[in-house]
Amino acid sequence: MSVSRVDVQQHLSRILAEEAQLLAELEAVLERETDILRGDDAQAIQRIGSNRHHCVDALSRLGLERTETGRMLSFGSDRTGLEKLFEWADPSLRLRARWSANLELARLCKATNDRNGAIVAAKLDRVQKLLGHLRGANQTPVYNSRASRYGSLGPRNLGVA
Repeated sequence: MSVSRVDVQQHLSRILAEEAQLLAELEAVLERETDILRGDDAQAIQRIGSNRHHCVDALSRLGLERTETGRMLSFGSDRTGLEKLFEWADPSLRLRARWSANLELARLCKATNDRNGAIVAAKLDRVQKLLGHLRGANQTPVYNSRASRYGSLGPRNLGVA
C-alpha cells in the first residue's frame, strides 16, 4: 500500500489549520489572562488556567500527530525531517508558509505567557512580603535540602516526595 502525496498534503494541511486556530484561541486566552492577572479575582484566574491548558493539550496532540506522520513516512521526527516532509508533500511551499505563520503565532503566545508569568511572580513576591510583615519576620523564609523551613516559624517538615 502506497501513500498518496495529495492525501499527506491534505492531512498536514488539516493539522496546520487546526493548529493555527488553536494558537489564535490560545493567544486570546493569554490576553484575557493578562487582564485577569492584573486584578484580584482568584476564581477567574482558575477558570482562565483551565482554558489555557485545554489549548496546550490540543496543540500537543496535533504536534504529536504531525511528528508521527513524519516518522511513519520515514522522514524522521526532527525539524529537518518535518521540512523534508513538507517539501515532499507540497512542492508549492504552502504548507511551509502555514508552518512559519504558526511558529510566529506560537512565539507571540510564548511572549504573552512569559509576561503573565512575570505578573504572577510579582504578585507572589508581594504576598510573601505581606505575610512576612504579618508574622513579624523581616526575612523571606528559606528551605533546606530536606524542605525544612527556617525563619520565624522554626523548622517544619513539609513531607517527602
